[in-house]
Amino acid sequence: MDTKEIRRQARAHLQGNWGLSIGVAVVACLLGGLLTGMSFIPEISYWKQLNFFHDRDLSQYVSGSWEIVQGVWIEFKNGIFSLASFLLGGVLQLGYARFLLRQHDGKPTEFNDLFSQFDRFGTGFAQHFLRSLYTLLWSLLLIVPGIIAALSYAMTPFILEEHPELTANEAIRRSKELMRGHKTDLFILELTFIGWSLLCILTLNLGHIALNPYKNAAYAVFYREITKGP
Repeated sequence: MDTKEIRRQARAHLQGNWGLSIGVAVVACLLGGLLTGMSFIPEISYWKQLNFFHDRDLSQYVSGSWEIVQGVWIEFKNGIFSLASFLLGGVLQLGYARFLLRQHDGKPTEFNDLFSQFDRFGTGFAQHFLRSLYTLLWSLLLIVPGIIAALSYAMTPFILEEHPELTANEAIRRSKELMRGHKTDLFILELTFIGWSLLCILTLNLGHIALNPYKNAAYAVFYREITKGP
């Protein structure tokens, strides 16, 4: 499979649609709905690392108390995001898959596509939970089986978007069948984005704001390529 052609098609589908695509990807990223990609939120443990509110005249007691407050706030924030991602990520993946496929097929897209599958909340949650569980169980054996499992299940949201009659487990099994002979192709496609991901680190991960919609659009192209038949 030609990864250069997949990336070219992804860029073509994004042409003239970057603003909306970035907006959808940002919200999907915040709420755990990305199909692939990384968070663009810089991980900063304490504000003092950026010298915020640093004052040498403050007493040690005040300084220590402020660090405790910041630590509690960071843990609370991370907990809220983790809970939202756990609960909403699966159904938002279905909505994001709908957005990406419509974008790929040249159909009208809108921001609300991301939230269009909430009537299938249970299915969305189940597919996300089961994929994570199965990948974790395989990862307990070795890292490589975990990676293979993740690649096998990767097309599940696209399948559920196009086949709403399927259960989460049925879609996962169909993804495994669909990815036979294509797991290496998807792995190589992911590797082609590593250079861009490394560059994003230089921007405190903010570069992922643009990279995430690009990668996810490439996933939609990949799905269409492996399902179009001979």
